[in-house]
Amino acid sequence: MPHLRTPSGLNWHYEVEGHGPALLFLHGFGVNSRIWKQQFKYFSDRHQVIALDLPGHGRSDWQNISLQAIASDVAFILRELGCSEVGIIASSFGGLVALKLLEIEPSLIKFFVFAGSQPKFCRSDDYPFGLDRERIHKLAGQLEGDYPVMVQIFFRSLFTRHERETRRFKWIQTFRKTDYVPQKEALMNLLGILEHADLRETFAGLTLPVLFANGTEDYICQREFYEELEGSLLPGEPNRPAAQFVWFEKCGHFPFLSQPHEFNAAVEKFINGSGPVAAGLYPSRQLKSGSSGRGLPSAPPERVKML
Repeated sequence: MPHLRTPSGLNWHYEVEGHGPALLFLHGFGVNSRIWKQQFKYFSDRHQVIALDLPGHGRSDWQNISLQAIASDVAFILRELGCSEVGIIASSFGGLVALKLLEIEPSLIKFFVFAGSQPKFCRSDDYPFGLDRERIHKLAGQLEGDYPVMVQIFFRSLFTRHERETRRFKWIQTFRKTDYVPQKEALMNLLGILEHADLRETFAGLTLPVLFANGTEDYICQREFYEELEGSLLPGEPNRPAAQFVWFEKCGHFPFLSQPHEFNAAVEKFINGSGPVAAGLYPSRQLKSGSSGRGLPSAPPERVKML
C-alpha cells in the first residue's frame, strides 16, 4: 500500500503499474482509485498507470483542504514518481482537479480525457448546466442524516435504469460491497468545492488534445453542455482535432464502469491519434475545424431529477 506524505501534510495512497508513457487516473466524488480497475488492467501493458485516492477517499488521509492544495499535492506526487509529462483521465470531480493542475503545472500535462466532467458543476445565472445549488444542499443534508447509506443511494442514482438491469451493474454492486467508505467530512468539503468551483476560464483556454467521453443520459453532465460547447475550443492539428467527443448510449455518469471495453478502446484510439475515436463505436460530434468562438455554453438543458 504505497503512500506519500505531501506538503499539505496529507498521507496520499497511490497505485502504480506498468511501464511507458504515464497515464494519471483521477476519480470523482464518493468513490476511489479502485473504480479504474478495468482501465489499470488494460493500459498497464503499454503505459505507466497511476491512480490516486483523493483526500478522505479510499486509503488516503483526510484534513480540510482546498482544490488548489489538492492539485498542488498531485503535482508533488507526480514529481516524486519521476513523471515529467502525463496524460490525465479524469472522472467527475477529478476533472476539476485536472484543470486546477493545468493552472499550476501546465508543463506536466500532455492531454486530457474527461469522463463525465465539466469546468463548473453548479448552475448559476450565467451557467444553466450541472446541478441546482438547492440539490447540492439537499445531498449534503441527506449525507448528514443517513450516512453511509446515502453514499450508496447517490452512487446508484448515477446509473441509468438500463445500466442497473445489466449483469455488469450486479458485478459493480458486488465490488462496491468490499470498497472503502469515504469519510463524511471529506464528502461535505468536496460538495462545497463542487458548489463554488468555476474553472470556465481555464477550460476555455484549452489547447491540449482533449477527449470528452460521456454517457448520453448523464444527469449531472448533460449532453446539452457539450453540444453547445462546439466551436469554443481551438481546432488543433488538421488530422487530429484538439477536442473530440465519444458518446455511450443509455449510459450515465460512469461510462468507463458500465462499458469498460468500449471506453478503453476509445481512449486508446485517442491516445494513438489514429483518427476520430468514435468511428465504429458511438455517435459523436467533433469541434469544427477553424472555429474561433471562445464562449462557453449558455443554452439551458432539460430539467433532470437528482435522486
